[in-house]
Amino acid sequence: MLAPSNKSALVKVPARHLLRGDVTGSGEVVLSVSAGAKTPRGMVDVLLQKGDRKRAAIWNTRTIIGVRRRGTPPVEVAEKEIPLSDRLPTFHELAAFDASKAWDRLSPEQQREIGALALRFGTVGQCEGYFHETIEGVREGFSSSHWTPQVQATAVWPRLQIELVESAARAAFEALCEHFDPLWPQLFGWQARKEVK
Repeated sequence: MLAPSNKSALVKVPARHLLRGDVTGSGEVVLSVSAGAKTPRGMVDVLLQKGDRKRAAIWNTRTIIGVRRRGTPPVEVAEKEIPLSDRLPTFHELAAFDASKAWDRLSPEQQREIGALALRFGTVGQCEGYFHETIEGVREGFSSSHWTPQVQATAVWPRLQIELVESAARAAFEALCEHFDPLWPQLFGWQARKEVK
């Protein structure tokens, strides 16, 4: 006689929808998920346990996490049933994405905010990886021969300054991504501008 199955189902959920008892792919059990005053905007604080070891992790609220959940059958969800705030674009929507049309759907205020974030990322983010502690490191890091030796010499910086630029580049990229998350319904044309909050 067959015993009832106690197997858990594999589901993929945004980090903000993790539940106590979910088991991640690394075998850690979710103890709690919160977004408190100390958690950066757009992030969740997840407390995990594996064996006797506990750790806290901060994840983007929209990061998709594969977890095992007891008693949860795999569900096929129609796109119309997914709230717009959780919906991911399909392959075809991404492949056919028209940035000019999406830009025209934005209000002037939204265009200004995104423009400023894009300029910050385009300048600071673009410079990540150019600077090194030695001229040899600079020459190995440059992939173009049009940089003169005089220009290459300007890319020799102290380690602290390099780390600060790299940190600023990551922060600029994260700020740009976080700003886009709530705009997806508008950018992909799923929802008109006046309906987007």
